[in-house]
Amino acid sequence: MAVLLADRQLGVRTRGTPVLDAHGAEVTGLLGPLRGPWPGRAVPQSDGTWHLALDVRAGTLLVGDVVVEPSTGTEWTVLVADQLANTDDPALAYARIKARARVLDGTRPEGHP
Repeated sequence: MAVLLADRQLGVRTRGTPVLDAHGAEVTGLLGPLRGPWPGRAVPQSDGTWHLALDVRAGTLLVGDVVVEPSTGTEWTVLVADQLANTDDPALAYARIKARARVLDGTRPEGHP
Protein backbone atom coordinates (compact mmCIF):
# COMPACT_ATOMS: atom_id res chain seq x y z
CA MET A 1 0.00 0.00 0.00
CA ALA A 2 1.29 3.45 -0.90
CA VAL A 3 0.64 6.62 1.02
CA LEU A 4 0.65 9.90 -0.90
CA LEU A 5 1.73 12.82 1.22
CA ALA A 6 0.69 16.43 0.88
CA ASP A 7 3.10 18.41 -1.28
CA ARG A 8 1.62 21.92 -1.00
CA GLN A 9 -0.86 24.13 0.85
CA LEU A 10 -4.29 24.56 -0.76
CA GLY A 11 -7.24 26.76 0.11
CA VAL A 12 -10.75 27.09 -1.32
CA ARG A 13 -13.10 29.83 -2.48
CA THR A 14 -16.69 28.63 -2.67
CA ARG A 15 -19.73 30.01 -4.45
CA GLY A 16 -22.23 28.82 -1.85
CA THR A 17 -25.18 26.49 -2.23
CA PRO A 18 -26.96 26.77 -5.58
CA VAL A 19 -30.50 28.17 -5.62
CA LEU A 20 -33.10 28.23 -8.40
CA ASP A 21 -33.77 31.48 -10.22
CA ALA A 22 -37.18 32.60 -11.52
CA HIS A 23 -36.73 30.34 -14.57
CA GLY A 24 -35.77 27.22 -12.59
CA ALA A 25 -32.07 27.38 -13.47
CA GLU A 26 -29.45 26.77 -10.77
CA VAL A 27 -27.41 29.85 -9.91
CA THR A 28 -24.63 30.38 -7.39
CA GLY A 29 -23.13 33.46 -5.82
CA LEU A 30 -19.80 35.13 -6.37
CA LEU A 31 -16.67 33.44 -5.09
CA GLY A 32 -16.27 33.93 -1.36
CA PRO A 33 -13.09 34.71 0.57
CA LEU A 34 -10.19 32.27 0.70
CA ARG A 35 -10.55 29.59 3.37
CA GLY A 36 -7.47 27.69 4.47
CA PRO A 37 -4.90 26.87 3.37
CA TRP A 38 -4.55 23.25 4.48
CA PRO A 39 -2.19 20.45 3.41
CA GLY A 40 -3.01 19.15 -0.06
CA ARG A 41 -1.72 17.56 -3.22
CA ALA A 42 -2.05 18.38 -6.95
CA VAL A 43 -1.21 15.94 -9.75
CA PRO A 44 -1.61 16.83 -13.46
CA GLN A 45 -3.35 14.24 -15.66
CA SER A 46 -2.71 13.39 -19.30
CA ASP A 47 -6.15 14.71 -20.35
CA GLY A 48 -5.37 18.22 -19.06
CA THR A 49 -7.33 17.88 -15.82
CA TRP A 50 -5.82 17.73 -12.34
CA HIS A 51 -6.41 15.37 -9.44
CA LEU A 52 -6.33 17.31 -6.18
CA ALA A 53 -6.45 16.02 -2.62
CA LEU A 54 -7.42 18.38 0.16
CA ASP A 55 -7.92 18.23 3.90
CA VAL A 56 -11.56 17.61 4.87
CA ARG A 57 -11.59 20.92 6.77
CA ALA A 58 -12.23 22.48 3.35
CA GLY A 59 -15.82 21.27 3.69
CA THR A 60 -18.18 20.27 0.92
CA LEU A 61 -17.04 21.49 -2.49
CA LEU A 62 -19.37 21.91 -5.46
CA VAL A 63 -18.83 22.21 -9.21
CA GLY A 64 -17.54 25.70 -9.96
CA ASP A 65 -15.83 26.24 -6.61
CA VAL A 66 -12.16 27.17 -6.83
CA VAL A 67 -9.12 25.55 -5.19
CA VAL A 68 -6.19 27.94 -4.73
CA GLU A 69 -2.49 27.47 -4.04
CA PRO A 70 -1.80 30.80 -2.28
CA SER A 71 2.00 30.58 -2.54
CA THR A 72 1.93 30.49 -6.37
CA GLY A 73 -1.47 31.96 -7.22
CA THR A 74 -2.39 28.80 -9.15
CA GLU A 75 -6.13 28.16 -9.25
CA TRP A 76 -8.26 25.20 -10.31
CA THR A 77 -12.01 25.04 -10.97
CA VAL A 78 -13.73 22.05 -9.36
CA LEU A 79 -15.36 19.62 -11.81
CA VAL A 80 -16.12 16.81 -9.31
CA ALA A 81 -15.44 16.51 -5.58
CA ASP A 82 -15.93 13.59 -3.17
CA GLN A 83 -15.33 13.33 0.56
CA LEU A 84 -13.45 10.06 1.21
CA ALA A 85 -13.53 8.57 4.68
CA ASN A 86 -11.19 5.94 6.09
CA THR A 87 -12.96 3.45 8.35
CA ASP A 88 -9.72 2.43 10.09
CA ASP A 89 -8.43 5.93 10.81
CA PRO A 90 -10.58 9.06 10.46
CA ALA A 91 -7.39 11.16 10.31
CA LEU A 92 -6.82 9.75 6.80
CA ALA A 93 -10.05 11.23 5.39
CA TYR A 94 -9.67 13.72 2.54
CA ALA A 95 -11.52 15.42 -0.29
CA ARG A 96 -10.70 13.98 -3.74
CA ILE A 97 -11.19 16.57 -6.48
CA LYS A 98 -11.06 16.46 -10.27
CA ALA A 99 -10.43 19.98 -11.55
CA ARG A 100 -9.18 21.99 -14.49
CA ALA A 101 -6.68 24.82 -14.36
CA ARG A 102 -8.46 28.16 -14.08
CA VAL A 103 -7.58 30.65 -16.80
CA LEU A 104 -7.96 34.21 -15.54
CA ASP A 105 -7.05 36.11 -18.70
CA GLY A 106 -9.63 34.74 -21.13
CA THR A 107 -9.94 31.54 -23.10
CA ARG A 108 -7.23 29.65 -24.90
CA PRO A 109 -7.50 27.09 -27.70
CA GLU A 110 -7.42 23.52 -26.41
CA GLY A 111 -3.90 22.12 -26.26
CA HIS A 112 -2.22 25.54 -25.98
CA PRO A 113 -0.66 26.55 -22.67
